[in-house]
Amino acid sequence: MQTPTTLIDRDDCVLVIVDCQEGFLKKLEPQRRDFVLATMDFVINVATRLSIPSIVSVEEPSKHGQTVTSLMASLPPDTVEYPKTAFSVTDEPAIAQALLAQPRRTAVLIGLETDVCVLQSALGLAHLGFRAVIVADATASPTPEHAFGLDRARAFGIEVVRVKGLCYEWARNTQTADALFGAGGLRPPASVVL
Repeated sequence: MQTPTTLIDRDDCVLVIVDCQEGFLKKLEPQRRDFVLATMDFVINVATRLSIPSIVSVEEPSKHGQTVTSLMASLPPDTVEYPKTAFSVTDEPAIAQALLAQPRRTAVLIGLETDVCVLQSALGLAHLGFRAVIVADATASPTPEHAFGLDRARAFGIEVVRVKGLCYEWARNTQTADALFGAGGLRPPASVVL
């Protein structure tokens, strides 16, 4: 995997929302759960405003549930949830096909769990030729696995960003940032300072 030498280009991004299901969220401490849900919702809203498409995976929905309702409500109504039994989204043929069928080649990952499905998905996407980017504060695992998963991702050469940096790379200029986050725009959760 080659080290990126450019900022993240929103016109090349697809947002990959990994397993944001109650079955995984219930493993988190309540404060961490609320933090990550608010942060993921904010990223989804920014992506939607910027017309960045999303791919949503759900691991064994009969066991872990569907994507949390509040997050699905922030996505366009025609958004498809792709069920999976593999940990990596790229090991599920329908998801890999959907990702490869669209032209964007920067995959921005949010979701659960950082050390398993998010990490394995990022590696799988990198092997398929995508620039894989994990959003640290919009992913989670029970403590201490979240930090360990991010450390492993970095060791594998996967990019790790935080929501603030991602938002400003997507915006790229003050006019776009003002339209997104200025008066009447999106309000970040208390956990994110723009």
